[in-house]
Amino acid sequence: MASLPQDPQPYFERHILCCCNQRPEGHPRSCCTDRGSRPLMEYLARRVEELDLEGVKVTEAGCMERCELGPTVVIYPDAVWYTYQNEDDVDEILERHFRKGEIVERLNLEVDQRLPKPRIKETLRLAVIAARDETPEIRSFVLAPVNGRQLPKWDAGAHVDVLTGNGLRRSYSLANDPSDRSRYLIGVLREPESRGGSTWMCENLRAGDEITVVPPLNNFPLVESAAQHILIAGGIGITPILAMGRRLKALGAEYHLDYCTKSREQTAFLDEVSEAFGDSVTFHHDGGDPSKGIDLRAALEDRPEGAHLYICGPAGLIQAAREAASHWPDGTVHYELFASPASSRSWKNEPFEVYLSRRKQELTVPADKSILEVVREAGAYVDSSCEEGLCSTCMVRVISGGVEHRDQVLTRAEKDRGDRVLTCVSRARPGEKLVLDL
Repeated sequence: MASLPQDPQPYFERHILCCCNQRPEGHPRSCCTDRGSRPLMEYLARRVEELDLEGVKVTEAGCMERCELGPTVVIYPDAVWYTYQNEDDVDEILERHFRKGEIVERLNLEVDQRLPKPRIKETLRLAVIAARDETPEIRSFVLAPVNGRQLPKWDAGAHVDVLTGNGLRRSYSLANDPSDRSRYLIGVLREPESRGGSTWMCENLRAGDEITVVPPLNNFPLVESAAQHILIAGGIGITPILAMGRRLKALGAEYHLDYCTKSREQTAFLDEVSEAFGDSVTFHHDGGDPSKGIDLRAALEDRPEGAHLYICGPAGLIQAAREAASHWPDGTVHYELFASPASSRSWKNEPFEVYLSRRKQELTVPADKSILEVVREAGAYVDSSCEEGLCSTCMVRVISGGVEHRDQVLTRAEKDRGDRVLTCVSRARPGEKLVLDL
């Protein structure tokens, strides 16, 4: 019998084993597949080929018994384990581990690790390269990275959170072309009833200053496959709509904007809007009296075949447009709120149980506390921003259990699916226990 060679030549220099195990639906441990491992593995394999990493083989694996830390990969013969949650994580692993020979510490799984490391939201340090008054009430800021690198990818409708110098965190929509990764353009409304964010931005931030920003999040995306796009903006609500117009123009799509302001002088980004929308914009100047502005019922009574509607602006405009388009099919009316609307529904808080799948920990959420508060007290990290059900920063995956949704972010279809919960405001349905991916 032939003996094994002492130092055999490997066919592949490195193997990347990607866990794609699938457990039954609702299993309390969940699994890497339910946490998104398969599309990540496919992206990883594609990037290995695109980067021409010779001698590297990406292979699907069954359960590797590190479910609570997943999705997971292990690289052999290095014997290095990683967790990854998005394409940026994949790119960082390939760049640093394979090209530079470095361990990606923030994603690395230690041999005896049992709990996920806190994934604190990345922040960007940006310089203010321009600031100007668009109207007496709206001031714009152009922000660029201080290190000269490209900014993270984003899509039209996205916003960033600015960490203000007076200790607040405030969301501002991006208005520039999404293909431009060298800068961000935001608009800030000087609000008389400001809680401090907009006042600080307008009165203190100047060209040459530096600020900290949380990378873009998008709760108001374009449905680019729609046959037609109808957009309605009021005042400061033009900011995400302007980015949408720039994207739709690049796509050669069919679109039209109704832009509502008090007067021409109080119309922010007038030149930019005219350039992005051309003849596909109608300006409505109402002098401060909405009854003299756009006739929403007439404008939205007949829905063009395959059309989607996007609304951004004061809460009254959004509510009126939603009512005028209430007969449109589910999923075709899109809007984003940055302040909690008055609710006619009286919610009753009752205690309920949550089970943290990754920590194998059961907790009681009392009537006077939120899920977010309780899981933080237990030591689990969950990022948050508005804590009013408006931004989705604190959203967590639900493995099992019925959710009583109280947020303003998820669509009706997403709420019916029941696989996500905004932990700052939503709760379990009476008699239900929530198993969370935490």
